[in-house]
Amino acid sequence: MLRQILAVAAGFITMSALVLATEYALVRFFFPSLFDLGPLPPAYLLAYGVSSLFFATIGGCITAAISGRHEAPTVLGALLLGMGIGSLLMNRGNQPIWYAATVPLLSALAATIAGYRWLGRLPEEQAGPRKAGRR
Repeated sequence: MLRQILAVAAGFITMSALVLATEYALVRFFFPSLFDLGPLPPAYLLAYGVSSLFFATIGGCITAAISGRHEAPTVLGALLLGMGIGSLLMNRGNQPIWYAATVPLLSALAATIAGYRWLGRLPEEQAGPRKAGRR
């Protein structure tokens, strides 16, 4: 049980550190005037959303690699979903409401599915469409 808790914590901390570092780099180098209390630019939303999904995938894989059980990526996904709901409820108007709802949901799914794939629990047929000629 302790191993699963530490696995979820390691995946979450790794993912959070990567997201914060990316957000800092985006604000520092690409969007220095971001905090003008206006709507966020679409390029920032796209960069932050894509990087969040990528880092959620990494977090799910780290969680699965440390725990070795499929429950840990599920807990990480639930944690991300809960934080997303909290963030959605505290939305201050900088993000569109659809964005504040979609990114946490997709990040939770990405972390969970990546963890399952890491453990080999998701069959190949469910991962995507079959290629022509493959059986």
